[in-house]
Amino acid sequence: MEVQMRFFLLVLPAALSVAACNPTPGPYATGPYNGPAPGTRTTYNYESVEYGRIVAMQPVTMRRTSDGDQIVGAVTGGLVGAVIGHQLGSGKGKDVMTGVGAIAGTIVGSNIASQGGTYTSYAWTVRLDNGGSITVIQMSNQFRVGDRVSVVRSGNQVYLR
Repeated sequence: MEVQMRFFLLVLPAALSVAACNPTPGPYATGPYNGPAPGTRTTYNYESVEYGRIVAMQPVTMRRTSDGDQIVGAVTGGLVGAVIGHQLGSGKGKDVMTGVGAIAGTIVGSNIASQGGTYTSYAWTVRLDNGGSITVIQMSNQFRVGDRVSVVRSGNQVYLR
């Protein structure tokens, strides 16, 4: 029985850590443009399209906005911390260590989950033909400084093509 319990305590943190991982990319992982491939003939209903030239590019780290990952990480960390803390001390000391382990595990689990929710995107600064400029954050790195692009505004989205 003790061997099974130790095995369970060793496997549980790994299983919960894997379950807490979210390999799904954020909402702009492939860019907000989900239309047909370039060169495909189709009709677009854009609110507006402006043209310009890319004058600067800066990589930026984006954080996914899913609070669910942090919650799963906090709960998982708290459970693992409580189990580990419960193995230490005796009597009231065991209860205290269980509580301390749960609190520490919650903090660590939440932080680990929030750090795993980042990805790299790019801030593209475009000098528009009308003299203005705009910076668009988009994951696609298919553009280069100096490229001529279309700035598409559709609803609350702005992206480059």
